[in-house]
Amino acid sequence: MNVAAQALGAPGEANELTFRRQIRGQWFAWLSAQEEGDPITARSKVDEILRYAQRIEIRRITDLALAATILGRRQMEDGKTDLAREAFQSASRLDPDLPEPRWARVALAVRMRQYRFVVPELLGAFRATLADGESRRVLTARGILVFAFAGLATAVAILLILYIRHGRRLVHDLAETASRVVPGGYGTDILVVALLAAPLLLSFDVLWFLLYLFVLVFGYATWPQRVGTIAALALTVPILPLIDRTSYELAVASSPIVRSAEALEESRYDQRVVDGLEKARSLLPEDPDLRFLLGRIYQALGQNEKAVAEYSVAVQLSPRESRALVNRGNIRFVDGDLGSAQEDYQEAIRRDPRSVPARYNLALLFAETFRTVEAVTMLNEARALDAAMVQSFQDSPTLVRVVSFGYSVEEARQKSAEIQKDERGRHLLGLFRVFHPAAGWTVPILAGVPLAFAAAVLLDRRRQRGRGYASECQKCGRTFCRLCKPSGESSLLCSQCIHVYLKKDGVAIETKLQKLEDVRRRKTVQDRIHSGLNVFLPGASAFLESRVLAALFALLLFTAGLVGLVLRQRFAVVPRPGLSPPLPGIVFWSLVGVAGWALGQTTARRG
Repeated sequence: MNVAAQALGAPGEANELTFRRQIRGQWFAWLSAQEEGDPITARSKVDEILRYAQRIEIRRITDLALAATILGRRQMEDGKTDLAREAFQSASRLDPDLPEPRWARVALAVRMRQYRFVVPELLGAFRATLADGESRRVLTARGILVFAFAGLATAVAILLILYIRHGRRLVHDLAETASRVVPGGYGTDILVVALLAAPLLLSFDVLWFLLYLFVLVFGYATWPQRVGTIAALALTVPILPLIDRTSYELAVASSPIVRSAEALEESRYDQRVVDGLEKARSLLPEDPDLRFLLGRIYQALGQNEKAVAEYSVAVQLSPRESRALVNRGNIRFVDGDLGSAQEDYQEAIRRDPRSVPARYNLALLFAETFRTVEAVTMLNEARALDAAMVQSFQDSPTLVRVVSFGYSVEEARQKSAEIQKDERGRHLLGLFRVFHPAAGWTVPILAGVPLAFAAAVLLDRRRQRGRGYASECQKCGRTFCRLCKPSGESSLLCSQCIHVYLKKDGVAIETKLQKLEDVRRRKTVQDRIHSGLNVFLPGASAFLESRVLAALFALLLFTAGLVGLVLRQRFAVVPRPGLSPPLPGIVFWSLVGVAGWALGQTTARRG
């Protein structure tokens, strides 16, 4: 149950004509004064708008604030900085939680080189960005998706690092396998390439190829590297369901029903919200919930005549509708039509015998008409049903004291989900997107991840029981396997290095010098590869040294910064495009990326 004390306009003032005169009329006067360069008159008009908004308990006038921001931007571009400042200040007064004018004030302070105001304006802009529901929703969605894709990029980077490190050993083993089928020559090389690119040759996509690559290189990694690689891949499993859920949440959030409920919750007036809800009502005229919600919006805007009309239709459409009766009774109570208000409250109690607001308001009506015994009886009945709710009404009374039913955001979301099943509802923004919890988990590639884990483990066991894996000579780096050298020799060195460094059995001095040069060159090349890899994939060196936690964290931050810089604006649409500055996002994700890169370079050197 969503109820709140609601201040209603006085008799004769709560209608659409009064609303347009006090809001729209004063707004056009503000526009005229602003364009003529009369800040005193402009401020007085904003004062008039805010006084009326306060009377009907509207705290945010979003569409007027947006219009003032656009005008201020145009004036700032024309060099009229004083007028632009007035426009931005007026916009901030009309909607204190709107981030666009706050960011515009930051830009104006920088442009005018008033740097002492930049930090306070920045703090105000950040506060408004977090306070505004739409901006907060977009930032949350972008953050979730950026880190989800960064997790995928991290897993790909880990596989790439492993392949670069162990690719020669893998190719050697594949060549040994291929030589059994096509002995020697180009046929072996072609078969090796075919084995490496098998998923692509079979028309699988790149994701399947990456899983296949994981299966092939898994056995070459150390145990910490294996655990880190499995963890990185496991974190990519929820990415598709997460994208599906996030896109659904963003779609539903644009529903006129949800937006209207949010406007009620935030005490916000936005004509776009009203227009969207009126369109929903015209598409589904027989829906009592839409009628009630639209009536509640009109009531919040002080347009009580239109609110009563919507409430009356809602009452006729549903014999169980009691909320509209309570709210209609409140309007009639304030208008002085106490007899009709009493009938509404009593009918609401008949339809919903457990209605606490109806009893509470009826008790107030009885007290207003000096029927104290009936007032006390009704108030006691209300307390018996829910004493805490009655106490909350009494602790926060308004001028008219009666309480009205609201429409919560959760109720709006449930209604949106219900309307999605109606073909007519598909014509409404945000209601064309249907969500099924299991749909995101049925994508074949997700099943491929655990299958790849199992295949990697089984292949590793099979190879360990067979000829094992190719090794690298600790001196010259040459790859060799059990088939390449006699059994019983050192597993750390190739046959040549064994003769040069261990047996020293008459090897020519030229061969020794060449081998020393090979060792030096291998060390130099390996160091350069590791350093270069760590520059482009921060954390690569730490991962190759089996310090996987530091490596994964550095890679995740670095890839998140890159993804945020390149793709963040494609993940979620800004609710007010063209007005939100891109610079804060660029700076933030750049700092995240730089932090990841710096951490990767730091972890490349042991303490």
